[in-house]
Amino acid sequence: MQTAQSTLRQSQNFPANYGDFRFISSDGVIFNFPRFLLSHVSPVFKDKLERRNKNTSPESELRVTEDSFTLDQFLRFFDPNKKKLPLDMETMVRLLEAAGKYRVEQVFEYWEENMNIRHPQQVGSIQQPMLCLALGSRFERQLATRLALRDLVKAPTDVIQQSTWIQVDGRMMSHLMLLRRDRVERMLLRLQEFQTGLNAECGKKHQDILKSIFTMLAQLVDEPSWSMLLRNQNLWATCDCGSGKSVLGSKELFFSWREGIMTEEAELPRLPGYFKGGKSPTAAQSCENN
Repeated sequence: MQTAQSTLRQSQNFPANYGDFRFISSDGVIFNFPRFLLSHVSPVFKDKLERRNKNTSPESELRVTEDSFTLDQFLRFFDPNKKKLPLDMETMVRLLEAAGKYRVEQVFEYWEENMNIRHPQQVGSIQQPMLCLALGSRFERQLATRLALRDLVKAPTDVIQQSTWIQVDGRMMSHLMLLRRDRVERMLLRLQEFQTGLNAECGKKHQDILKSIFTMLAQLVDEPSWSMLLRNQNLWATCDCGSGKSVLGSKELFFSWREGIMTEEAELPRLPGYFKGGKSPTAAQSCENN
């Protein structure tokens, strides 16, 4: 059922004389916009406008499911004369939904830029990695998905347990679990190497240190990262039995892992087999070294 003409109101930012194409939002606001900009930015709108021209429709308008606030923010990505306004994450999610429907790449690029996704060579945490994973996998944004996986593989468990507005695909969550298991196993091998370096002749602290190793193992499952290991450097204390030897072999052995672990943490993880994204990043992008 069409909205009664008397209930419609005109957008102040996109008034009647602003363009030759009309949008009507779900809450009854009219947005006028230049059709040539729509065709330039969105292949979906380009197709709609061409079909309308062929049908010689006297009036060009489109009723959309987006509300007026979302539509106002969305059209700013089409118009170089309009400034993009600061957006909260909930609004950004609605814009990404619209961008996926109308195939507007500029919205995805804006989101990726603001989530630190556009610069994979800069190793650092992206904002809200679980939400990034949910959106990246939903809209098949390959780089965004891989960067989110990179952060989540080493993140504390409570980061993964954070709720998001959009649910992460179950297959992607299974893939994340496999990646974390692989990371934990690699770090366990290093801890086993350290355990073999225990000074067996010094029994004074041997048992206490073994208990500390098991404590670290539990922390490793929760957070398989170099940061977690650094927080436990006190385990590499020198034995007080007078031998002057490090209880766990040597501090040098511990820090010899740093380069290998940091390289692993900088790598962009592989995507699951079902994932259909764009072109894979180059080898230089796929592995960033400190």
